[in-house]
Amino acid sequence: MKEKVIFALKLCQVLLLFAIFYTYAMFQGGFVSWFLFYGFLPIILYLFLLLLYPISTWTVKRKIPKHVVQSGNHIQVEIEITRNFAFPIAYLVVEEYFPASLQYESISRNQYKYMTDPTRLSIKRMEKKLIFPWFKRTMTVNYTLNNIPRGEHHMKAIRIKTGDFFGFIKKDCVYQVNNHILAYPHQRKVSLKEKVNSFDEGASPAYTVNHKNTNVVSGVREYMPGDRFSWIDWKTTARKDAVMTKEFEQEKSSLLLLIMDSTAYEGQNKISFEASVELTASIIKSMRNQSSQLSLIAIGEERVYFPFSQDPSKNEQMNALLAKVQPRGDVPFPLQLMQEYKKIPQGIMTMVVITYVDQDMVEALLHLRRKSKQVIVFLIKPASKMTRLDKEYIHQLSLKGVVMNVLMEEQLSKPEIEVSM
Repeated sequence: MKEKVIFALKLCQVLLLFAIFYTYAMFQGGFVSWFLFYGFLPIILYLFLLLLYPISTWTVKRKIPKHVVQSGNHIQVEIEITRNFAFPIAYLVVEEYFPASLQYESISRNQYKYMTDPTRLSIKRMEKKLIFPWFKRTMTVNYTLNNIPRGEHHMKAIRIKTGDFFGFIKKDCVYQVNNHILAYPHQRKVSLKEKVNSFDEGASPAYTVNHKNTNVVSGVREYMPGDRFSWIDWKTTARKDAVMTKEFEQEKSSLLLLIMDSTAYEGQNKISFEASVELTASIIKSMRNQSSQLSLIAIGEERVYFPFSQDPSKNEQMNALLAKVQPRGDVPFPLQLMQEYKKIPQGIMTMVVITYVDQDMVEALLHLRRKSKQVIVFLIKPASKMTRLDKEYIHQLSLKGVVMNVLMEEQLSKPEIEVSM
């Protein structure tokens, strides 16, 4: 209805302009009056045709060369506009609509310098291009999308404006053009410094093990998805009324569980959360390179579990999760970790990535320590936000045998992340 009213007003303006010039020529008479009338007649006719010319029938496409990138990278975007009839158009303004997920930039490890002020990385992305098509039937607009942040980005609309040079006629149309970009978290090398190389219970396990220990049975554990049928210990299974599998020395030294906190809480630091995702992705890559059997649990609005698997499709699903994950959920992470504690098999090595520590977190990690061979915690927090109480919690956990790695701006800004195991 609104569009019809605007069209009627514009049509009245053109007709009124024609009537003014014609009336002036009729009543004034003479060469000058009729010269002005016939001189402006082509312009009035053009305005009338431009008013009737439909731009909503144009075909608009957004071409993106690659839809999967790594955060911090850039891509070249091309907008192609095609029309059937070459009506003369003086100018076009092509405007890109960016989703809220792209109103933030990722500058790789340099972004961690701004952990105390995450708003420094918030930007207002705008992309407007002015072109002069005239009689062209196909037009292209190119621009570069820089510093793409991690996440799933849906680009849905492009706006095109046109009109005449005098400003009497203005037309615009929003085209629904859907494109999808998936940005994986940036990955860096993680240097794992082990305190002790031992197979004993409670010590940090070695990751480089001689292959002759592959078939040496060191104990039994609960069944986990991906275990072979031949590994089942039938005697222990019958005695405990639960499926139990044999645990080998090499497996015992490399069976790892990585837990990531993806819950939302008040005062959460966006850059700290991005660092936790990047660290998780980097640890997974590092463990794969060492052929360690790593499982991942992401705890947030819902629990997502990825068991150890050599299937490449499972690895892709894990990468997709780390690309899309955002802090959500009302249930505190320590409470969910206490519930998860019951499902974790006995005697494995557990790594936990968190962005805060409090008394509830301390209790949950200590419960986890009683069941795990070793618990390694990666606490990511800005140096200016590290309080005396935080340091007491960290000291308390260290005394109880939990390996604490506190990562602040200085450590996260280095090309290689160094942590203790």
